[in-house]
Amino acid sequence: MKKHIGYITLAFLAFLLFSGTPHAAAKQTSSSYSMIRNALLNAQPTGQFDTSEMTYEEVSDIIERVLQENPEILYYKDAKVWSNGNIEFTYSLPSSTAIAHQKQLRTKVKSILKSVNKPGSSDFDKVKAIHDYLVHNVAYDAGNYKQSTVPAASYTAYGSLINGTAVCDGYTKAAQLLMNQLGIENHYVSGFANGEEHSWNLVKLDGNYYFMDITWDDPLPDRKGNTRYTYFLVTSQSLKKDHSWEEKNWPRATSNKYAFFHDFSNAVETAKHYYYSSNADHNALYRIAKDGKGKKKISNVRAPYFDISGDWIYFSNYSQNGHLYKMKLDGSSMKKLNNTHSVDLWINGKTLHYTNEKTAKLMKLPI
Repeated sequence: MKKHIGYITLAFLAFLLFSGTPHAAAKQTSSSYSMIRNALLNAQPTGQFDTSEMTYEEVSDIIERVLQENPEILYYKDAKVWSNGNIEFTYSLPSSTAIAHQKQLRTKVKSILKSVNKPGSSDFDKVKAIHDYLVHNVAYDAGNYKQSTVPAASYTAYGSLINGTAVCDGYTKAAQLLMNQLGIENHYVSGFANGEEHSWNLVKLDGNYYFMDITWDDPLPDRKGNTRYTYFLVTSQSLKKDHSWEEKNWPRATSNKYAFFHDFSNAVETAKHYYYSSNADHNALYRIAKDGKGKKKISNVRAPYFDISGDWIYFSNYSQNGHLYKMKLDGSSMKKLNNTHSVDLWINGKTLHYTNEKTAKLMKLPI
């Protein structure tokens, strides 16, 4: 879900911002861009544009560009743009709140980047870590979305990274903010998905562009420990199956280098491999090397929920009523652990956490 921008029309004297695309035909105005950016970053009620660079009718695209390129900006609502160069900004929350939340956000981003930006990590490793972090730590704000009561924060990186709750704009802007800090080329893209306004990321890795929709990779309802990659580093052709956007405004994504991820219904990463439940093979467990080679089937059991600790895979055996089992990484030594339909498995230290599907009760098992 993408947030709408407000509209007011004041004939002759003022021009209110309308929604545009980041590559719309507008002058590349460094002076006006900088003035608008600085005002919005500081949540100021007023700003300026350079009347020698453009007329007031041309300012709307610059404001939209600023918003789409600077995810640190919080709670912008709309703007009146006057022909004398003045701009009046309106925010959905007080400026003092925006500034305080920006400070919290900066601190949180630094903390997240410590876990993402590990020594020797490639840009791909960092992008995947950002994708996984957001899937694991953010829940889609479905309740408010259904009631049309989505709070302003859920459209922002603050909603994702501090509140842990967001709609699509919050996921997209959080990923954008983190990748910006790492110097990875990426862009905020808006369009439609299944007929509704939506946003996602465009990422450049090793000279190739890829699309990434983290919102649609996060299970709904939220399921802790479940990581999907259906929309992770996909091509334009793949994304077009259920997304639409102004394609002429963006580079085409044509590389299939990471297509093997798209078979991952759920996945766990180890030092050398990805273990995953296969979309194409009824959630059977597979292993594949991190370069996408050496794909191997581990077991025929249907295991949509699983996690790994040491040499063991703990999983919900949907070939046996979803009961909890464990087996070695090579598929041997399978052993039943309970008679309960167990879902949402995740391991913390020496404890396996899961949910009893029938009672919805959270359970623990020492391992």
